This record gives sequence, C-alpha cells and structure tokens, in this order.
Amino acid sequence: MMDPTSSLAALMAFAGLTFLHVAIEVICRQFMFISGKIKPTEFGKSRNASEDTFQGRVSNSHLNCLENLQLATVVILINHLAEGAPDISKQCWYYVAARTGQALSHCASVGLVGVTSRFLFFLTSKVLLISMAYETVMG
Repeated sequence: MMDPTSSLAALMAFAGLTFLHVAIEVICRQFMFISGKIKPTEFGKSRNASEDTFQGRVSNSHLNCLENLQLATVVILINHLAEGAPDISKQCWYYVAARTGQALSHCASVGLVGVTSRFLFFLTSKVLLISMAYETVMG
C-alpha cells in the first residue's frame, strides 16, 4: 500500500484534482442538456472557453492543471527513481495545496481578488516545483 504522505500520493492527488475538473464539466453539460438549454450537438470545445461562465472557468482551470500535471509528474518520478534523492514529499503536498488554491480561485472568480489570489497560488506552485527539481538534481 502507498504511504499517503508520500510524493507519489501527492502526485495521485494532483491527478485526482485534474480529473475532478472533468467530472464537474460533465455534470455542467448534463445539467444544460437536461434543462433544455442546449442540444448535445451544440457543445463547443472546452479549450479556450470564455471565463464569463462557471463552466468556461472550470474548463480553463482544467487545462491549466493538465499543463502543470506533466511538469509535476516528471519532477516527482525522477525524484522517486533517482537513487539517494532527498525526500520531497512535504513540498509535493504544498504544491498540491497551491495548485488546489489556484484551481479554486480560477473557478470562483475573474474579479481582482480572484485573479490576484490565482496569481499568488500560481507563483507559489512554480517556486515549489523549481525547488523540488533543484533538490532532486542537486541533492
């Protein structure tokens, strides 16, 4: 069984956050279809959606998670496979927390407070990712 505090568990949590966006989008689309607001053939592409709607913000947040999931996966797997690499589990969990904060900020608002908090979570996640990569390479 996987240690729930490990870096791999954090990676799985981030993948789960990314998938949660898909589930929310499916629920939104089903609601729109069932309520008669749109036909199944009228759904547009999810990428580059307008941030005027909740569904558009969820779509854009999902794409942002997908882009960052690849980077986090590379860093965490290299750290996990490298002999003698330092334990970066705590940083991984802080990274997931920052990514979750960014996703929630992205989905909640495009106002000044929402965009500012989203940027701060983004900046925090980037600093953490660079720190994890540095520790993995430099020991």
